[in-house]
Amino acid sequence: MKKIAILLLAALALPAIADDFNVMSFNIRNSKDSVDGSVYDGNNTWENRKEIVSSIFSEQNIDIAGLQEAFNDQIIYLARNLSNYGWVGVGRDDGKTKGEAVPIFYRADKYVKLGGGTFWLSETPEVVASVGWDADLTRITSWVRLEDKESSKRVLVFNAHFDHIGKVARQQSAKLLSKKAKEIIGDDNDAVIVLGDLNFERSDVASYEALTSLFNDARSTTIKPFEGIDGKEYTYHGYFKEPTEDIDYIFVNDKLRVNTFKYVNVIKDGIYSSDHLSVISNVEPK
Repeated sequence: MKKIAILLLAALALPAIADDFNVMSFNIRNSKDSVDGSVYDGNNTWENRKEIVSSIFSEQNIDIAGLQEAFNDQIIYLARNLSNYGWVGVGRDDGKTKGEAVPIFYRADKYVKLGGGTFWLSETPEVVASVGWDADLTRITSWVRLEDKESSKRVLVFNAHFDHIGKVARQQSAKLLSKKAKEIIGDDNDAVIVLGDLNFERSDVASYEALTSLFNDARSTTIKPFEGIDGKEYTYHGYFKEPTEDIDYIFVNDKLRVNTFKYVNVIKDGIYSSDHLSVISNVEPK
């Protein structure tokens, strides 16, 4: 009995393994346009911002991140400076390295990648570089299925960037994302997360409900109330040279509990991390 009691006390003394993890959706502003001489960016060039973007991962203890507007040089920089992260993603213009990607970064010490892919937001989602509906640009969604190395619990992550011009394209992209998610989820019992700059506000009911018919809006279901930035709700600020918009999201399925949800505006030495805020949520399996 004494030996059993000692073993029980030792077990109680061990730290509990937390199942919760932090996810982020973040439009990092592309390096193609964010350059010296840009009237819009001013001093907020990618060269000036890249270390700030990289630092957010450690400062916010990010486990999984979906980035938007990332070009190949930006991905390479972040991959080199975030050596404990793996990533998936392809350029939208050739399915390799050309054009914007929507990469998903994940802690390689915590997760193993089981599978992943990309589909184009168009009437022909398997056709590389296809443009859909009334969209102005080629748009994509990338996804990855991860397994926690310790708990063996799995999470399926989607990351998207919808078109900024085509309203029909946004609505149809939301429907397509939900449809493809159902196909990829299949009969599996995975936790699912959808991240993205979706370029619509919640008042676009058709687009919003195409996603909330399958997923829960993390902002609406967080246990700790969402407070916004100084009580205001926006994710795009355009360095406050443009009207603000609330267009960046985290959605989850019923397998996940949302503990916290917040918008984070990182400014260092007068330099903004991006023209968008980072959207961060702490979630855990139910």
